[in-house]
Amino acid sequence: MKEKIEKEEKKEAEPVVKVLTPGERKRQLIEGIKKTAFPAFIGAFFALVLFLKFYDAKEVHWVSVLLLVALVSYYIQKLAYPMLGVKVDEFETKDWLYVELMTIIFLLVSWTLLLNSGALDVTVDPMSITLDTPENLIASVTSNSLKIADATVHLEGPGVNMSNITGVDGLAFFHDVKTTGPGNMTVTATKIGYIHDSMNITINK
Repeated sequence: MKEKIEKEEKKEAEPVVKVLTPGERKRQLIEGIKKTAFPAFIGAFFALVLFLKFYDAKEVHWVSVLLLVALVSYYIQKLAYPMLGVKVDEFETKDWLYVELMTIIFLLVSWTLLLNSGALDVTVDPMSITLDTPENLIASVTSNSLKIADATVHLEGPGVNMSNITGVDGLAFFHDVKTTGPGNMTVTATKIGYIHDSMNITINK
């Protein structure tokens, strides 16, 4: 009798294994994909924003940047997951740690890829022009010593607002550039997929 009671107590103490239905397994699989894809999207988005704002963040403490991203992404995901059909009320600490870790990983990977993308290098001849005197300028755009075609070169300064596109030789020509005030004129080269570059031309009186 005593042994029977002990067996029954031991049986009651054993954890009950929950058997998932095919529908529940499918739901968990879909939620798992969403809990990976959405943090990846957020991480890539923050990487683009931070890249455009801080470039390589040399002047910003990287730990503070990561903590800020983790905090903001937590609230974004907490609000977004119910709309994506993910049951946030079932999240445990390990689930939140997982999605935050995925966000940070994709942030760092995407940011690194952006920093390693091509960077433009623009030079101009001549490096200085005379005030109120029409002059011709030639802008050269390269990237890693390669000539870059179809890059947009923009001139902006006192009385000057001009743009041109580089040819296959990486050159953009500007005719009769005439400034109306002292100071500097900025030359900026841009192209999609490349980091822009700028330089100043001195305006002599």
